[in-house]
Amino acid sequence: MSAKSIHLGFEVSSGEPIGIPPSHIIVTGVTQLSGKTTTLEALIKRSGLKAIVFKTKPGERGFNEGIPCPPYFKEKADWQYVSSLLEATLKEKLKFERSWIMTACKGAASLLDVKRNIEQQLANPKLRDLHRSVYTTLDEYFNLILPQLSVISFSRTLEVQDGINIMDLERMKDELQSLMIRSVLETVLHEMHDTIVVIPEAWKFLPQERGNPCKQSAEEFIRQGATNKNYLWIDSQDIAGVDKTPLKSVTTWILGLQSERNEVRHTLDQMPIPKKLRPAEDQIMTLPKGHFYVCTPAFSKKVYVQPAWLDEIVAIEIAAGKKDVAEIVKPISAMLPPLPRPVAVQATDEKLIMLETLDRKINDTRRDFLQHIDQLTSYVTKVAQTVTDLAMRPAVSTSMAAPTLTPEQIKSILPNFELMKQEITDAVLAKIPKGGAAGGTTTIVEPLKALQNKFLEETKQRMLTTIEGLSADAKKILQFVESVQRGVSQKDLCDKCLGIKGDSGGNQAKVRDISKILYALGLARRDDRNAMTYPVLREKIKADLGFHQATDGEIDQLYAHIIAEML
Repeated sequence: MSAKSIHLGFEVSSGEPIGIPPSHIIVTGVTQLSGKTTTLEALIKRSGLKAIVFKTKPGERGFNEGIPCPPYFKEKADWQYVSSLLEATLKEKLKFERSWIMTACKGAASLLDVKRNIEQQLANPKLRDLHRSVYTTLDEYFNLILPQLSVISFSRTLEVQDGINIMDLERMKDELQSLMIRSVLETVLHEMHDTIVVIPEAWKFLPQERGNPCKQSAEEFIRQGATNKNYLWIDSQDIAGVDKTPLKSVTTWILGLQSERNEVRHTLDQMPIPKKLRPAEDQIMTLPKGHFYVCTPAFSKKVYVQPAWLDEIVAIEIAAGKKDVAEIVKPISAMLPPLPRPVAVQATDEKLIMLETLDRKINDTRRDFLQHIDQLTSYVTKVAQTVTDLAMRPAVSTSMAAPTLTPEQIKSILPNFELMKQEITDAVLAKIPKGGAAGGTTTIVEPLKALQNKFLEETKQRMLTTIEGLSADAKKILQFVESVQRGVSQKDLCDKCLGIKGDSGGNQAKVRDISKILYALGLARRDDRNAMTYPVLREKIKADLGFHQATDGEIDQLYAHIIAEML
């Protein structure tokens, strides 16, 4: 094997050794059944390069042998970064908030600065309804993100040793994991060489349909990293859910077992060989563990990947079909993490070593404690809202008023953190009469919040359905009026909205006819005194939800969603 080749395994049937060039790689296959992690681990060890691997799933068993590496975070506050972070948090693509995000990010050096900018905007009494609605929504998004960042201890330097460096992110939420991975990608790209970064669960960190803090950094890394022998290795269960932009620069595809028909076809389409020579679908769906179709610019072959711990002779026998891979058992010594590497230090450094060890333990304990407190606080807040809703809601009864709980009774319930939500609800219900003797009354208690949410959703869907049925010009006029948040003349609707001559009687008549539809549906209002069209969408939402005791925040949120759906 040449120095420019990494030993992968042996060709199925012939038993010939197969190597791949150092490059960007993707390994696909059904988790726990294909052998992706074993493949990546073997390639890293035989590459002679440093590698950074992330553990992102609780109880993840792969990559036991490696050097622990503390979570590394390099904070940014540019609008692209903030947008992708919000999309990762919400698990959906932002639709129209981008201009407001740009404003909030001006002059910001940290995410906390962005949050302060948003709060300053909300403090402006002259802020228009649409702007206030968007900034209120953004403020709530940051209320989800910043508490998570405050309870994690991060390293401000990325120290990578020879071999496999394991960064444990298991206790973090997905969006925080994305921040860590992005920080590593940027630092390795600009400051290191001869380093592999392995991105796990690529459908989550490089998603096809939405943003993520990792995506832009991964694209830059995969375009520029190979110059300094920095390579991105992608671990993904499938191909369909992964963004295709970074995949365009991947030259080595290691394609394993797939069980879903569409994903099988994606796997076959990725093979750069004539269709007649491609394997059948059932061959992809029955690939044994450790068997992959390997595609590079030089060849496409079916290969058995030799694990790092497996003897070469046995691996050849498996590839040649003389031995069943199911008979192979990973030795216990390969399943356990190795003993820490001895560190040569002078006697004068012992106190420093002890202090560093103690500091790490304190940080770990603090992180776990604060995460637990954060979870309890969130849980208690939800319980408090549920208890209050249940206790204060009027009963549906024919002859008696519903009893309510006093503040003291509510406080006596809240401190019991160990009760499950249902048990707390049962405790409240136990204090409310369920009935009496024959002829007694029955009190019915339903969660008010659930009913409110139901009507909120129904109202939203009705309004969206109504708006969806509008003509393109009617939608444009509605959007225009809502965007300016003031009365608009028929001439301006022609000139500045539809782009037609406003001094034409025919054009004004056309706009008038379109506007009548909006007036009839209650989506806009005409003032006959000055022939102006005014925005009333938010007022309509408020009126429709008035019977359901919706808060201003819920009205603002629904208004923002409807505006987004019109874009």
